[in-house]
Amino acid sequence: MVPLDHPSPLVPDDRWQLTTLPTFDLTSTDPLPTIDENLANPEAPVTAPPPATVADKTTEPGDSSGSVWMDGNALSCTCPECQAPMSIRLWLMIADCWSCQTSIELSEEMERAARQLWEQRRTGGQQTTGQARATSRATLQPAQQIAIPVAGPSPKASFAQAKIRRQTELQGTEIWVTNLFKDTPAWLISLIFHVVVLTLLGIFNVPVDPEDKITLSMTESYFVREGGTVMDSDPKDELTLDVPVPKDVDLEDPEEREMVMQQIEEAKELREDFDSKNRDLPKLRDVKRDIREADSKRMTLAARDPRVRVEMVTQEGGTTRTEAAVARGLRWLSQHQNTNGSWSLRHNKGKNACACGNPGTMTSDSAATSLALLPFLGAGQTPETGKYKRQVKQGLDWLVSIQKSNGDLRYNSQSNSGMYAHGQGAIVLCEAYLLSGNKKLKKPAQAAINFIVTAQHPKGGWRYQPGQAGDTSVMGWQVMALHSARAAGLHVPDYTVRDAKSYLDRADPKKRGLYGYQPGAGPTHPMTAEGLLCRMYLGWDKNKYQEGINFLAKGHPPDKNALNLYYLYYASQVFHHVGGEQWADWNFLMQEALVQTQEVEGHALGSWTPKDHHDRRGGRLYTTAMAVCCLEVYYRHLPLFRQIKLD
Repeated sequence: MVPLDHPSPLVPDDRWQLTTLPTFDLTSTDPLPTIDENLANPEAPVTAPPPATVADKTTEPGDSSGSVWMDGNALSCTCPECQAPMSIRLWLMIADCWSCQTSIELSEEMERAARQLWEQRRTGGQQTTGQARATSRATLQPAQQIAIPVAGPSPKASFAQAKIRRQTELQGTEIWVTNLFKDTPAWLISLIFHVVVLTLLGIFNVPVDPEDKITLSMTESYFVREGGTVMDSDPKDELTLDVPVPKDVDLEDPEEREMVMQQIEEAKELREDFDSKNRDLPKLRDVKRDIREADSKRMTLAARDPRVRVEMVTQEGGTTRTEAAVARGLRWLSQHQNTNGSWSLRHNKGKNACACGNPGTMTSDSAATSLALLPFLGAGQTPETGKYKRQVKQGLDWLVSIQKSNGDLRYNSQSNSGMYAHGQGAIVLCEAYLLSGNKKLKKPAQAAINFIVTAQHPKGGWRYQPGQAGDTSVMGWQVMALHSARAAGLHVPDYTVRDAKSYLDRADPKKRGLYGYQPGAGPTHPMTAEGLLCRMYLGWDKNKYQEGINFLAKGHPPDKNALNLYYLYYASQVFHHVGGEQWADWNFLMQEALVQTQEVEGHALGSWTPKDHHDRRGGRLYTTAMAVCCLEVYYRHLPLFRQIKLD
């Protein structure tokens, strides 16, 4: 063993001539070898060390022969220069001297002997230090010996020096990497390993069958290529997620398909801005229960809740086409509202003049405002919820503002339209109160009903002015108002209902369900439809309606070429209450008549042009409001004679 403070033995001088370096096996139990005094004491006189003996063979410096032996777990041989032990690195075919730092390449004989010893050690017993298990003469190659200097390059450097230097650097790198992984936490090594593996997996993808891939390109090709496997799909699959598509639509036709998609988007407007999270709203399951178990008049408007709109339209026969028409109609009405919240039958006059044409010939802002609000309320739009809540609130505020203290709503109405306007306004106030629950509307609504009660003729009818002998046309609006009032929980005297039934008995003395304009007059289809609806709301036996219903269905079906919106408004409600095949046939013709006659371009888009002489008196605003109410029939009122079952 060499003292740490001894001059470096790597550079021999004339005082030191190292021959052998004593070694010992750390696992051995033998006594430690004796240290040469010349090595332990640098100040002592220099004495020549005894010759090194390895495997009973003394090799003098410069001798070209040597032995290979196992020193513990290491292969060793004799240095040809200083006769000190050399450490053999078999995997590099190099032997390094511990004393003079000479490096040599192993000959074939030395390599064979070294591999034989290594194999014997792997398969044989344990050897002791300095005891050779196998000895082989090997010719050393002095020409290949290289002395590695401590500092500064050697002028004798050769290709062999560069090779040894690279091998030494590689050995140092191996030691550094080993220490790095020894000191690095296991989780960090695992993380690095998995990141590398995932990166390689992302770079080297598994080949995919070209038939299973779709190539998307932003460039237009000049030639046509056949695609892969073609899978047939039903075009309706993408469109039936909302309300049903009309049966006569060919979805494989690009133009019709595009039109249906546009209708679906327009229909969604009716459900926009509905505050479904409003705590004041009834729970959806309660709404569906009320619809399913509707056995009282209070549930008549339950189906207007936008949350059940799709289900109601689907069950009752509506389509994307009808809902889109309703949305367009409401949009047109909203665009023609006056700045004070009212509407006018003469919509092309004054500050809000437009080029739609066909204004009404009557004067009654009260009637116009009430008629315009009816379809908004029919679609579930209230002052608190819905896309048109602002328009509805402004209209209701204006209507309440013009009401007189006795409940009269006949503001600036002509003499022959006064009770029409009042009845329509009373319906609006009652429905708005029932839908919104706004207590501020209860008093105006009850006052309007009280005015109807006092305006009734002693024989049960109503006409243009309070107290006049009745006619079926004016009476229809008053009975509808009474029905809405009872649904809203307002007070309606029993005698008022009894006298109204008395009038209908006089207008149809044979109880056939056929009605004329006044008692004694012959039956007409508009008055028959209105009289039948009044009978239904006043509680007549269902079996008594059939002759009148047949009269309407067979003799006066909807006709787009002779459109009468007043008649269609009442008759559509009658057939919806009855249901069955007669309702299905009527509904198909009604849809065709209304959808095909709605304006589809210009400022008039969404409105209806009046054709019947009665409709022309009310004008475009009147016909548009009535047409939209007809197309809302699927959810505007629950049917009286059948139950609706929602999931």
